[in-house]
Amino acid sequence: MSDVQILQRARACFAHPATGTTLFVLAALSFVIVCILLPMVGPAGAAAPHAAHNHQVYSIILIAALGFSALSIASKLARRRHDQSPLPWLSIGLCSILAFLLITLHAGLLRI
Repeated sequence: MSDVQILQRARACFAHPATGTTLFVLAALSFVIVCILLPMVGPAGAAAPHAAHNHQVYSIILIAALGFSALSIASKLARRRHDQSPLPWLSIGLCSILAFLLITLHAGLLRI
């Protein structure tokens, strides 16, 4: 099997509907975890002696959730090129919320 065939199979697998749905479910579950862990970096977490470690862990989880969401959008847009399916508005909305959280976290607005 040549490299071109492997690349074509990988693209077909990435554009499969189940791939985008699986990535979106992972992103949504990650978002729930991000929401559960939000107090870690809020006012109470910022006063803790291990606040820097909390910030690092929360950043890693938030970036992973954002990555799942971005991959979900990419997969659904790749599928859209083939079957003209609708825009993935939920995936775009979730990615926007996660990007907003990441910006506010690194701007220091979550510590209030």
